[in-house]
Amino acid sequence: MRVRLFKPQFAPMVLNGTKRQTIRPTPKRLPQPGDLESWRQWTGLPYRSKQRELVQVRIKEVQRIVIRDGGMVLADKFLSVPEIVKIATADGFLGWPDFLGWFNFTHGLPFTGILIKAEDL
Repeated sequence: MRVRLFKPQFAPMVLNGTKRQTIRPTPKRLPQPGDLESWRQWTGLPYRSKQRELVQVRIKEVQRIVIRDGGMVLADKFLSVPEIVKIATADGFLGWPDFLGWFNFTHGLPFTGILIKAEDL
């Protein structure tokens, strides 16, 4: 079972079940639908503390995503504003500006990665 770590700001949403997707940089080994994962967070300082398991999930979907100032491309399809807002809120943000600001600060834009959707075991 693969372990996927979440920042503390997202842990409450993972715990209460409202966050069952995550957007990550493209890894060397892509997760596949059906893979099992343990979603966790550090209990203290990263690498110097234990991890707390938030939930165990099964991967439902993995798609390529590109996030730019002017919008979002998911699986080679330009998304409409309502689709963008839906992805941003499902990922734990208040909306598109909050989402875009976080990705710009954390990863820089344009961001290319994968969108992982999961379901509880």
